[in-house]
Amino acid sequence: MESIAHAAIRITAPQRIGYNSYGIKRWSTVLTSIPRTHNAPQHQRPTKAHYASAARGGTRHEKATGKMRMAPRMTYQPTSASTWIISDGSVSADKEAINLAKGLSLPWQIKRVQWRQGLQWLPIPFKKLIMDYHHVVNRKQTDKLPWFLSGDTLAAPYPSFVIGAGAKAIPGILQVSRMSGKASFSSYIHFPALPFIHFDQVFLQRCEVVVQLAALGLMKDQKNYFRINSTLNSITSTSLQLAKTMALNNSLIPAQFFRNNIPTSPSSASKPADTIVAVLIGGPNEDCSHHTDRMVHRLARLIDIQNCRVMITFSQRTADNTKQAIAKWQKQIQDDNKIFVYDPMAPVLSSSQGSTTATEQISWSNIPGPKGVIGLLSDRNPYEAMLALADKIVVTADSIAMTNEALATGKPVYILGGELARGKLKVFHRYLTDQNMTRAFRPGRIPILPLLSNSSRTDAIKNESQMNDTADPLSYPGDHPPWKHTLEGKGPEEAKRLAERLIVLRECRLAGKRVPAYVADSTC
Repeated sequence: MESIAHAAIRITAPQRIGYNSYGIKRWSTVLTSIPRTHNAPQHQRPTKAHYASAARGGTRHEKATGKMRMAPRMTYQPTSASTWIISDGSVSADKEAINLAKGLSLPWQIKRVQWRQGLQWLPIPFKKLIMDYHHVVNRKQTDKLPWFLSGDTLAAPYPSFVIGAGAKAIPGILQVSRMSGKASFSSYIHFPALPFIHFDQVFLQRCEVVVQLAALGLMKDQKNYFRINSTLNSITSTSLQLAKTMALNNSLIPAQFFRNNIPTSPSSASKPADTIVAVLIGGPNEDCSHHTDRMVHRLARLIDIQNCRVMITFSQRTADNTKQAIAKWQKQIQDDNKIFVYDPMAPVLSSSQGSTTATEQISWSNIPGPKGVIGLLSDRNPYEAMLALADKIVVTADSIAMTNEALATGKPVYILGGELARGKLKVFHRYLTDQNMTRAFRPGRIPILPLLSNSSRTDAIKNESQMNDTADPLSYPGDHPPWKHTLEGKGPEEAKRLAERLIVLRECRLAGKRVPAYVADSTC
């Protein structure tokens, strides 16, 4: 039997069929009309009549046509008036996505979806290729998660909006967007390491625009991104007061750290109360490392030299050696009135029914943070109450989220270990320092008393309530410019502004209208 290539050549020869009447469309007809021949019986294999019929424009073979149609089937799916938050269990990412979802004023729920464990090491572009290949080969739409994802089911009806933050949330967002036929408006917070065309809207912080987006060269001119000024937090003066009250009623923080309960002696009645410092400790990452011994040594000066009262809280990423070093230092102090340490990753034991051995059973619906850790619940974690009780806040340089949350309180913020920051973190902290919103945490080795510019040191000691801010006992010696609290309480306003933008963009796309100029021109 003649080969397929010879048969196609004979059919397309000029002497058999005119050249002008046999173009690319006829070629595709011939190639998609040839049925599969491997493992086929002799009577089912193609003959010369098959090729001749195809060349004359005959009926194509249906099975071959289905196999050659490589475009994935994507149909529009009706959506429900709701919002899905794709989460990988990261607390900081969950907080930002939840605050943006609340700004949309729609019912929201958390879907925990991420890559399978064996694919975590692959770069994101390679993971995207795996997704594309899977959807090309398996065109049938199903609610079952594909083999490369694990977590909750992403079943119809699909939401109006799907939001995610963090690299591990990218596959869940892309999966919902594809399965809904682009009906679910997808939004991603932070730099995705993928072309922005895969998302409907991308939100970048200033440091990500300066460092990561600018490094793309010509690809930096992508139109569907929007620059935000800070992380999307929910901290306001009202929320801080509520957190303080809840912490006092539920005994989340020792009572001696509340101003009304601080013990005083007759000799110290005329002196101001000790300064309360909240220390927020994160964990090392690719842009910032930790020097644990140096960290503990500087924190020790707060109590030994500056006579401060210290509240310390860890994050989800805090390393075990850091926790052990802090625990050793706390044991050396042996004064509960001076230091309080909280670990949110330690499970909380239930005290109900007189039992302290069984972990408390709760519902995990719409709760940020990893499953199985009760300490990260918003109503049981004294994190925000610490921000409310503190006079000054110290944050490790590795966490952008905690730095912005500290700035939202309007209190003095100090950066611990900023000299070890690299990349976007270095740009981030340099900008805050230049804007006089933060200072480096370098407590003095001797007690430092800020001086008034027009009075002597003796007068300053007598009238400490009128001291200015030119000298700072927790930062470098010398004069400092006044603080600027430009991000105080701005988190909810930022989230509301971004939510309004998403609603306008989605309505314009569904109605086929042009995006208003005030939205289109405010890309960055």
